[in-house]
Amino acid sequence: MGIICRVKRTLMTILCLCLPWMAQAEQIESIKGANSIDAFEALNLFEKGATFIDVRDQFEYQLGHIRSAVHLDLKRDFNDLYLIETLDKDIPIVIYCNSAHCYRSAVATFLAVAWGYENVHYFKDGYFTWLALDLPVVMGNSQDNLARQDSADSEWRVQMKDALQQVQLAKSQGADHRNVPTVRSLAN
Repeated sequence: MGIICRVKRTLMTILCLCLPWMAQAEQIESIKGANSIDAFEALNLFEKGATFIDVRDQFEYQLGHIRSAVHLDLKRDFNDLYLIETLDKDIPIVIYCNSAHCYRSAVATFLAVAWGYENVHYFKDGYFTWLALDLPVVMGNSQDNLARQDSADSEWRVQMKDALQQVQLAKSQGADHRNVPTVRSLAN
């Protein structure tokens, strides 16, 4: 019985020592062609009017998101960013997800850079860090009216929203957009 306890303790010690390393290994630190930013740099860009793109699913977005963020679910709507032909590719965009362990913002950042966007920022710490620092958010539907009345939308945010509306209108009218490059096609 003593040997089994020692083996269990040894295994637990090894596991505890390796956990931080394993968690770190899962984080994507940077994306080639994009600027990796922390929460304070993201706040600076927010105050300058950069467009924030939330790539989480609809449920997560409705629970709460960064104020003025554009919602482009990575699995459903993010390709609309590729389809925009009228938008300046140098518009500052900040792409985020939940946290550093959320791969969706890394994939979306990679795609935005591959599609020719030149001023892309990868906010890997994401929404939870933004929320923890008590930065501007909209939670549920409770603050939607407040966010709509916030007339501080920058020219960049307005351009992005207008361009996305044009793409969504074209899609609803049956425009064919099947040739959108995917991560797999870009990797080949």
